[in-house]
Parts: sequence; structure tokens; C-alpha cells
Amino acid sequence: MRMMKIAVAAAFLAGAPYVYAQQISSEEFVTMAASSDTFEIQSSQLAMQNSKQDSVRQFAEMMVADHTKASQELKAAAGEAKITVPTQMVEKHAAELDKLKNAQGDQFDAAYVQAQLAAHQEALKLLQSYAQDGDSEQLKAHAAKTAPVVQGHLEHAQKLRGG
Repeated sequence: MRMMKIAVAAAFLAGAPYVYAQQISSEEFVTMAASSDTFEIQSSQLAMQNSKQDSVRQFAEMMVADHTKASQELKAAAGEAKITVPTQMVEKHAAELDKLKNAQGDQFDAAYVQAQLAAHQEALKLLQSYAQDGDSEQLKAHAAKTAPVVQGHLEHAQKLRGG
């Protein structure tokens, strides 16, 4: 049953139309938000080591700082809602991180920026949806507070990509 919930949440993030009609549960929200933060932190740590561009490394530093803070705030809100925060990334995020680990040089920078664009688009959808329709006030407040930060990250990533 847990895998089904994660699959539904992953489909939600992938933009599957049938899921938009369904409300995402607090547990699904926490699973996906925690996985997103973990992916952002770990992929950005890779970028800090592997990027050839100062602008990408600076962006990565900001991602580590901001998503570490968001992760801590998510854990606090989830604790208040009596929901356990998973420590493992969902399959999609783990696979994307593996791709980045294998990218080199300029390929790495392009892959990292593309991954950031996709991850932030998905995270923004998740946060905005849960802030509007979620069933935990603590988590809704976290989603509403975090969404503008993620929107800013998305805009920054778009500038890094060149548009």
C-alpha cells in the first residue's frame, strides 16, 4: 500500500492528469517534499565539486543552504502533524542523482541545470497544490512558506539555462 501511495505521489509530480483531481495525502506530501529536498542537497553538493562555472557553483551553494533549511522546517512541521519523514529519496530522484554522478565537465553543468529546472517545477506544483488543498495545517503553512522560495530557485535556474 505504501508503494502505491508513493507511485501516486510520483505520478502527481510527473503531471499525470488523473491525479490532479485527487487530493494528495499529508504522508505523500511529506515523502515527496523530503525526497525533493534530499535530491536538491545531494545534487547541489555534486555541483559544488564538479561544476566548471562559478555561477553554477554559487547556485548550488544556495540550493544546499535553502533546502537544508526547508528540510529542517519540513521535519518540524511533520513532527507536529505526527508524520515520520522518510530518509530515502524516491526512485525518480535517486535515478536522476545517479545520472548526474556520471556526467562530466560541461555535460555535468547542463545536466545539473536541467535537473534543477525539472525538480523545482515539480516541487513548486507539489507545494502549491498542498498549500491549497492539504489536510494538515502545519504542513499547509510549510508549503505556503516554501513555495515562493522554490519559485525563486526556478527563476534562477532558468537564468542559468539562458532563458
